[in-house]
Amino acid sequence: MLKILHTADIHLGAKFSGLGNKGASQREQLRTTFKNIIATAIDERVNIVLVAGDLFDANQQPQRNIDLVIEQFNLLGSNNIPVCLVPGTHDSLDSSSIYRKVDFEGKCYNLKIFTDENMSYKEYPELNLTVYGKPNLSNKSYVSPLKGLKPLTSSKFHIAMAHGSLYIPEKIAEDDHVFRLEEVKASGMDYLALGHWHRVYACLEKPPAWYSGPPEWIPDQRERGAVLLINFSDAGEVKVEPKIVGLRDYDEVEIDMSEIQDLAKLKMRISEGAHQDLVRKALVRGLRDAEIMVNPEELETELGEKFFHLSVVDKSHSKSGEVTEDEERLIRNRFIKLMKTQIENSEGEERDIAENALQYGMALLDGKEVL
Repeated sequence: MLKILHTADIHLGAKFSGLGNKGASQREQLRTTFKNIIATAIDERVNIVLVAGDLFDANQQPQRNIDLVIEQFNLLGSNNIPVCLVPGTHDSLDSSSIYRKVDFEGKCYNLKIFTDENMSYKEYPELNLTVYGKPNLSNKSYVSPLKGLKPLTSSKFHIAMAHGSLYIPEKIAEDDHVFRLEEVKASGMDYLALGHWHRVYACLEKPPAWYSGPPEWIPDQRERGAVLLINFSDAGEVKVEPKIVGLRDYDEVEIDMSEIQDLAKLKMRISEGAHQDLVRKALVRGLRDAEIMVNPEELETELGEKFFHLSVVDKSHSKSGEVTEDEERLIRNRFIKLMKTQIENSEGEERDIAENALQYGMALLDGKEVL
């Protein structure tokens, strides 16, 4: 039986400039959540902790973050739990790397940092385990982080760490430390602990290859932060269990202004489900009555105290009070005539739909973004 805690993309030291005066609070929360990860590893009695890149948000770090990592890794050591780590894209092993400036391994006897430019490994005979890893040497690379990966020992369990992107045509840049499913399938590994994507995601079931996502909310993340607990049975079965450790949550709400009768209703919709640890983006779209004025800054100021952070984006447009034809704009003119005929020949719900279609169509023809 083998039990592992897999984490990545912790991003200690992230600036959170988009959070304004809440940025410092979220930077501190990253430190608290990092401590929660270590406490979880101890409470769950895992055999080893894997950090698959981007422990730090940048290679320049305040001493307090360096001291925190050393303190917490030593806490794992005092509980007989080893740690393996690969440099990622934000804390890559370049000439200014924090892993070159600070002797983490010298200060944490239980820590292995993979710094060999080629794929290397660390054996743990007491666990019947070999861990493989290859550092990212820069924030961009065309070289697969799985290059050269294959079992090299007689251990029962073989696990690899990598920080990069699963290649998806037309969605993933070729220089984003790309690896392909064929490499995963041919690796001979029992599990691949991945970092770089900011969500929990299973790339493959056999062998299991998972992204853990960040443990605490960072910008562009869409869910509560988690770590992965991986259990290996003696029969070779693998069970992956996400465990929530993050405090902040994030969501996006879209509000169609055609359904809003007044400003009070808009404020109510923005505030639905608010709580102090929620980061919310409210996107206001569609056609609104001319008398309803949407001021994002005022809404953020008035409603922001209900959230950890609120941003309001206004993409709505005022309905035209009077529909006029313009003989010089033939397409717009033809559209208006057709829709007026449709409205005159419709009743009830069909008439409402046609009237809305006229307003949307005019806005689009006038170059406005309403959808």
